[in-house]
Amino acid sequence: MKEKRLKLTRTFIPVFVIAVLLAMFMVEFLFLGGSVHNVSAVKAVDGLAVYWDENCSMRVYSIDWGNLSLGEFREIVVYVRNEGNESFLLVLTPNNWNPENVSRYLDFSWSCGDKRVGVRQVVEVTQSLLVSPYTRGVSDFSFDIIFAPAVTDINRDGIVNMRDVAIVSRAYGSSAEDPIWNPDADLNRDGVIDISDVALVAYDFGKTW
Repeated sequence: MKEKRLKLTRTFIPVFVIAVLLAMFMVEFLFLGGSVHNVSAVKAVDGLAVYWDENCSMRVYSIDWGNLSLGEFREIVVYVRNEGNESFLLVLTPNNWNPENVSRYLDFSWSCGDKRVGVRQVVEVTQSLLVSPYTRGVSDFSFDIIFAPAVTDINRDGIVNMRDVAIVSRAYGSSAEDPIWNPDADLNRDGVIDISDVALVAYDFGKTW
Protein backbone atom coordinates (compact mmCIF):
# COMPACT_ATOMS: atom_id res chain seq x y z
CA MET A 1 0.00 0.00 0.00
CA LYS A 2 2.85 2.33 0.89
CA GLU A 3 4.58 1.56 -2.41
CA LYS A 4 1.39 2.40 -4.32
CA ARG A 5 1.05 5.73 -2.50
CA LEU A 6 4.71 6.49 -3.16
CA LYS A 7 4.27 5.80 -6.88
CA LEU A 8 1.18 8.02 -7.01
CA THR A 9 3.04 10.81 -5.20
CA ARG A 10 6.01 10.53 -7.55
CA THR A 11 3.63 10.72 -10.51
CA PHE A 12 1.52 13.56 -9.10
CA ILE A 13 4.33 15.98 -8.23
CA PRO A 14 5.82 16.27 -11.76
CA VAL A 15 2.33 16.61 -13.26
CA PHE A 16 1.46 19.32 -10.72
CA VAL A 17 4.69 21.21 -11.42
CA ILE A 18 4.07 21.04 -15.17
CA ALA A 19 0.50 22.28 -14.69
CA VAL A 20 1.70 25.26 -12.60
CA LEU A 21 4.39 26.16 -15.13
CA LEU A 22 1.89 25.87 -17.97
CA ALA A 23 -0.56 28.14 -16.14
CA MET A 24 2.19 30.72 -15.57
CA PHE A 25 3.15 30.54 -19.22
CA MET A 26 -0.45 31.03 -20.34
CA VAL A 27 -0.86 34.10 -18.12
CA GLU A 28 2.34 35.52 -19.58
CA PHE A 29 1.33 34.59 -23.12
CA LEU A 30 -2.22 35.92 -22.90
CA PHE A 31 -1.08 39.34 -21.68
CA LEU A 32 -0.20 41.70 -24.51
CA GLY A 33 0.41 38.86 -26.91
CA GLY A 34 0.31 40.64 -30.31
CA SER A 35 2.57 43.59 -31.02
CA VAL A 36 0.28 44.99 -33.72
CA HIS A 37 -2.46 45.57 -31.17
CA ASN A 38 -0.45 47.32 -28.42
CA VAL A 39 -0.62 50.82 -29.86
CA SER A 40 -1.20 54.43 -28.90
CA ALA A 41 -2.68 57.01 -31.22
CA VAL A 42 -0.69 60.26 -31.00
CA LYS A 43 -2.68 63.49 -31.11
CA ALA A 44 -0.95 66.88 -31.09
CA VAL A 45 -3.04 70.05 -30.69
CA ASP A 46 -2.69 73.85 -30.61
CA GLY A 47 0.38 74.31 -32.80
CA LEU A 48 2.26 71.21 -31.71
CA ALA A 49 3.71 68.51 -33.94
CA VAL A 50 5.35 65.22 -32.94
CA TYR A 51 8.22 63.65 -34.93
CA TRP A 52 10.43 60.56 -34.83
CA ASP A 53 13.61 62.52 -35.59
CA GLU A 54 15.25 65.68 -34.28
CA ASN A 55 15.17 67.20 -37.79
CA CYS A 56 11.38 66.93 -37.73
CA SER A 57 11.01 65.13 -41.06
CA MET A 58 8.98 62.06 -39.99
CA ARG A 59 5.67 62.71 -38.22
CA VAL A 60 4.42 60.45 -35.45
CA TYR A 61 0.78 59.41 -35.70
CA SER A 62 0.89 56.28 -33.57
CA ILE A 63 3.26 54.42 -31.27
CA ASP A 64 3.63 50.64 -31.29
CA TRP A 65 4.70 49.44 -27.84
CA GLY A 66 5.46 45.99 -29.20
CA ASN A 67 5.14 42.63 -27.48
CA LEU A 68 5.31 43.27 -23.72
CA SER A 69 5.73 40.91 -20.78
CA LEU A 70 4.50 41.15 -17.21
CA GLY A 71 6.67 43.57 -15.24
CA GLU A 72 8.36 44.93 -18.38
CA PHE A 73 9.43 48.59 -18.70
CA ARG A 74 9.75 50.19 -22.14
CA GLU A 75 10.79 53.67 -23.33
CA ILE A 76 10.11 55.38 -26.66
CA VAL A 77 11.64 58.74 -27.65
CA VAL A 78 9.93 61.31 -29.86
CA TYR A 79 10.59 64.97 -30.70
CA VAL A 80 8.01 67.72 -30.20
CA ARG A 81 8.14 71.02 -32.08
CA ASN A 82 6.23 74.17 -31.21
CA GLU A 83 4.88 75.32 -34.57
CA GLY A 84 2.66 78.02 -33.07
CA ASN A 85 3.44 81.61 -32.15
CA GLU A 86 3.45 81.36 -28.32
CA SER A 87 5.70 79.56 -25.86
CA PHE A 88 3.93 77.17 -23.50
CA LEU A 89 4.31 74.39 -20.98
CA LEU A 90 4.07 70.94 -22.61
CA VAL A 91 1.67 68.38 -21.13
CA LEU A 92 1.13 64.75 -22.17
CA THR A 93 -2.15 63.12 -21.20
CA PRO A 94 -3.12 59.46 -21.82
CA ASN A 95 -6.83 58.71 -22.35
CA ASN A 96 -9.31 56.48 -24.22
CA TRP A 97 -7.91 53.30 -22.67
CA ASN A 98 -9.12 50.15 -24.39
CA PRO A 99 -10.07 47.97 -22.61
CA GLU A 100 -10.99 50.45 -19.88
CA ASN A 101 -9.53 48.38 -17.04
CA VAL A 102 -6.05 48.22 -18.62
CA SER A 103 -5.20 51.64 -17.15
CA ARG A 104 -5.00 49.90 -13.76
CA TYR A 105 -2.12 47.74 -15.00
CA LEU A 106 -0.16 50.15 -17.22
CA ASP A 107 1.81 53.06 -15.77
CA PHE A 108 2.44 55.71 -18.45
CA SER A 109 4.90 58.51 -17.72
CA TRP A 110 7.03 60.96 -19.67
CA SER A 111 9.90 63.39 -19.26
CA CYS A 112 11.84 66.06 -21.14
CA GLY A 113 14.60 68.48 -20.21
CA ASP A 114 12.57 71.69 -20.37
CA LYS A 115 8.79 71.38 -20.37
CA ARG A 116 8.34 74.99 -21.50
CA VAL A 117 8.67 75.00 -25.28
CA GLY A 118 9.60 78.19 -27.12
CA VAL A 119 8.38 79.13 -30.59
CA ARG A 120 9.90 76.77 -33.22
CA GLN A 121 11.80 74.99 -30.46
CA VAL A 122 12.20 71.20 -30.60
CA VAL A 123 12.31 69.15 -27.39
CA GLU A 124 13.11 65.49 -26.90
CA VAL A 125 10.39 63.63 -25.01
CA THR A 126 10.89 60.18 -23.47
CA GLN A 127 7.66 58.23 -22.99
CA SER A 128 7.69 55.28 -20.61
CA LEU A 129 5.33 52.38 -20.08
CA LEU A 130 5.54 49.99 -17.13
CA VAL A 131 3.46 46.80 -17.12
CA SER A 132 2.30 45.63 -13.71
CA PRO A 133 3.48 42.10 -12.89
CA TYR A 134 -0.01 41.48 -11.46
CA THR A 135 -1.84 42.13 -14.73
CA ARG A 136 -4.61 39.66 -15.50
CA GLY A 137 -7.26 39.21 -18.19
CA VAL A 138 -5.71 41.44 -20.87
CA SER A 139 -4.61 40.22 -24.30
CA ASP A 140 -3.91 43.54 -26.03
CA PHE A 141 -4.49 47.26 -25.47
CA SER A 142 -4.64 50.70 -27.02
CA PHE A 143 -4.79 54.26 -25.70
CA ASP A 144 -4.35 57.80 -26.97
CA ILE A 145 -1.55 60.18 -26.01
CA ILE A 146 -2.52 63.85 -26.21
CA PHE A 147 0.35 66.34 -26.65
CA ALA A 148 -0.95 69.78 -25.69
CA PRO A 149 -0.03 73.09 -24.03
CA ALA A 150 -1.07 73.50 -20.40
CA VAL A 151 -4.24 75.59 -20.34
CA THR A 152 -3.65 78.42 -17.87
CA ASP A 153 -6.94 80.05 -18.86
CA ILE A 154 -8.63 77.55 -16.57
CA ASN A 155 -12.17 78.91 -16.79
CA ARG A 156 -11.89 79.34 -20.59
CA ASP A 157 -13.06 82.97 -20.57
CA GLY A 158 -10.32 84.06 -22.99
CA ILE A 159 -7.93 85.71 -20.52
CA VAL A 160 -5.62 84.54 -17.74
CA ASN A 161 -6.61 86.67 -14.75
CA MET A 162 -7.44 86.58 -11.05
CA ARG A 163 -10.35 84.19 -11.66
CA ASP A 164 -7.83 81.57 -12.81
CA VAL A 165 -5.56 82.33 -9.86
CA ALA A 166 -8.55 81.85 -7.55
CA ILE A 167 -9.34 78.43 -9.05
CA VAL A 168 -5.79 77.23 -8.38
CA SER A 169 -5.83 78.78 -4.90
CA ARG A 170 -9.05 76.99 -3.91
CA ALA A 171 -7.52 73.60 -4.80
CA TYR A 172 -4.02 74.42 -3.53
CA GLY A 173 -2.27 71.54 -1.77
CA SER A 174 -4.74 68.89 -2.96
CA SER A 175 -4.32 65.65 -4.88
CA ALA A 176 -6.84 63.38 -6.58
CA GLU A 177 -8.06 61.83 -3.31
CA ASP A 178 -8.99 65.19 -1.72
CA PRO A 179 -12.51 66.70 -1.83
CA ILE A 180 -11.19 70.08 -3.05
CA TRP A 181 -9.27 68.49 -5.94
CA ASN A 182 -9.77 70.15 -9.32
CA PRO A 183 -7.98 68.40 -12.22
CA ASP A 184 -8.18 71.58 -14.34
CA ALA A 185 -6.00 73.34 -11.77
CA ASP A 186 -3.28 70.67 -12.00
CA LEU A 187 -1.68 72.49 -14.92
CA ASN A 188 1.51 70.45 -15.16
CA ARG A 189 -0.33 67.13 -14.64
CA ASP A 190 1.93 65.94 -11.82
CA GLY A 191 -0.94 64.80 -9.59
CA VAL A 192 -0.74 67.61 -7.04
CA ILE A 193 -1.73 71.27 -7.10
CA ASP A 194 1.17 73.25 -5.70
CA ILE A 195 3.38 76.31 -6.24
CA SER A 196 4.35 75.04 -9.71
CA ASP A 197 0.75 75.42 -10.89
CA VAL A 198 0.50 78.87 -9.32
CA ALA A 199 3.73 79.86 -11.10
CA LEU A 200 2.31 78.76 -14.45
CA VAL A 201 -0.75 80.97 -14.06
CA ALA A 202 1.48 83.84 -12.95
CA TYR A 203 3.72 83.37 -16.01
CA ASP A 204 0.76 83.70 -18.39
CA PHE A 205 -1.11 86.30 -16.33
CA GLY A 206 -2.77 88.86 -18.57
CA LYS A 207 -2.51 86.78 -21.74
CA THR A 208 -5.57 86.47 -23.94
CA TRP A 209 -6.45 83.36 -25.93
